[in-house]
Order: sequence, then C-alpha cells, then structure tokens
Amino acid sequence: MSGGSVPTGFAAQVLDQAIDWLVKSRSGVADPHVQAACEQWRAADASHEAAWQALQVAEMAFQKVSALPGRVALDTLSTSARLRSRRQTLKVLGLGLLGAGAGGLVVQQQPWRTMGADYATGVGERRLFNLADGTLLQLNTDSAADVLFTAQQRLIVLRAGEIFIRTGHDPASTAARRTFWVQTREARLEAIGTAFDVRQEPGRTRLMVEEGVVAIHLPVARPVLVQAGSEYVIDTRSARAQPVSTLDVGGWARGALVARQMRLQDLAQELARYRHGWLQCDAAVSDLRVSGVFQLDQIDRALEGLSQSLPVRIERRTRFWTRIVAV
Repeated sequence: MSGGSVPTGFAAQVLDQAIDWLVKSRSGVADPHVQAACEQWRAADASHEAAWQALQVAEMAFQKVSALPGRVALDTLSTSARLRSRRQTLKVLGLGLLGAGAGGLVVQQQPWRTMGADYATGVGERRLFNLADGTLLQLNTDSAADVLFTAQQRLIVLRAGEIFIRTGHDPASTAARRTFWVQTREARLEAIGTAFDVRQEPGRTRLMVEEGVVAIHLPVARPVLVQAGSEYVIDTRSARAQPVSTLDVGGWARGALVARQMRLQDLAQELARYRHGWLQCDAAVSDLRVSGVFQLDQIDRALEGLSQSLPVRIERRTRFWTRIVAV
C-alpha cells in the first residue's frame, strides 16, 4: 500500500469484508494461507487498511465495555454486521470512539450523517436536549449527532451542523469521572468541565469555548488546550487560533445571530443556513459591513432590516429564491 494515502471513505462492502477477515484471523484455526490472504486484501487498497485498523480498535473497545472474551466479541461483531444496519453495527462496537483518521471515515459517510441519528434538527430548527449525565446538548439548524455513553467515557459524534454543549456533573459515574469527548471529522475534542460550541464545516471543525477548557486531539500533533473566550479552526493536521470573530458563535443558542462589523456576504451565508431555498448576496455589495442582532426565527424580517439600514434591496423571484442587491 502506498504511504501517505488516507482515504476519505470506504464502500459499504469494505466493512463487511473487514469484519470477515477479522473473524477469520481471530478464529484460532486460521492457517498461514488465510493470514497471507488477509494481508494481501489489506494491502490492495488504502480503504481496506483503514477499515481493518478501525475494527481493531472497535474490538478492544467492545471487550472493555461488555467485559466479554474476545471470541464472543468477534461473534457479535460478525453477527451484528449481518443482522443490523451498518450504522448500528458501528455504534454498538464503538467505531465512534475512534479519533480522527480511520474513525473519521465512519463519521463522514454521507448517508449516515443525518439518517437515523440519535438527535437531529431540520433547516431553521433548533432543539435542546437534557442527556442522562446532566449535560445540556443543543443542536443548531440542520444538524445531527449521536450520543454514545459507556462505563469509561461519554462521547458525542457530530455528524453534521453545529452543537452547543454544557457538560453535566455525571452522577452515574461510580469511580473516576468519565471523560467527555466530541468527535468530528477532523479531530477529537476533550471537554474539561466546560461549555463550548462545535461546528462541522467543509473540511474543517470550528470550536468556540465559552467556559472552562477544551483539549483538541489531532492525529499528527500534540493536544492543544483551548481556554474560555477562544475560537479555533481545526483540520486533520493543525488547530489555528482565530482573531476576534465578527460573529458571536454561540449566539444561535440564544436564538439570535449577533454580527460585529461582518461582511454582508458572510452574513447572508449565515442567514441562509436557517431557511430553505437560495439566498445570495450580489458581489457589488458583498463587502458592506454590518453590525446588529438578527432573530433566527424571523429571517425575512432580518432581510428587510438590511434594506432599511444599508443601500441594498431584497430581490425575490420566488419564496425560495432571494438575492441582496444594490439599490
């Protein structure tokens, strides 16, 4: 297998093949020919090796959580893949517990981002949930997340969109307090008694810490500790602190979009997240600066307010086609 090639996803049948090879190799009766064939399959494609490595971690996690011998864990792994949906198989066996890299393959499979998620919202919808450990989980517009709690840790997998989390005191923990993690496509985020916002953007994760500390764990770098009041943009290789944001990142959790000298183009893109249809800003006015508080339940009123305070007008062809243009 060529070095340095990290796949961004694998075909559905690859998971089944990886499970079959894992079961055969752990059967106790596998001869050298089976082992050689398994090695050949893994080397044939980068996605094969990624799936294989993911299942290695899943197997160990499952044994820890279930206190079962390896043979039982493997039998469950094999049976689950055939009797359940792949999403349920991965969830049961803890593939969501993986960090960025191989684990990221699971999170970013397009059909799994929203369908069957534990918690989800539609466009323009925001919802607040109280989790079993006392954590408050709030989902922004068009978002989806899974909650995976075990005896050792608490994990939220952000599939799409944006979440705001205020961690609970975890009364169910009987020994050392269970760690709290958020998994995105790029990284794992460890909450250390905190309130924070996480947004999944194309090719990157955006983190804003409101209270406490969050540690960013990357595949190829040391953990980065993010203090309250800081905002970071994260890809698979780095985490970069951002200057003072023109947007109150957590404002949506209070039902408002708060802009501070924000480009009109950027504001339009933010407002577009909360409504169906197409909303665009003409290039002639895209660099106008805007400050204000816009109620997320009243996007059309927010647009009208722009037309009253800026040299722009709102052009509508249908209820799903809107453009901000110069007067």
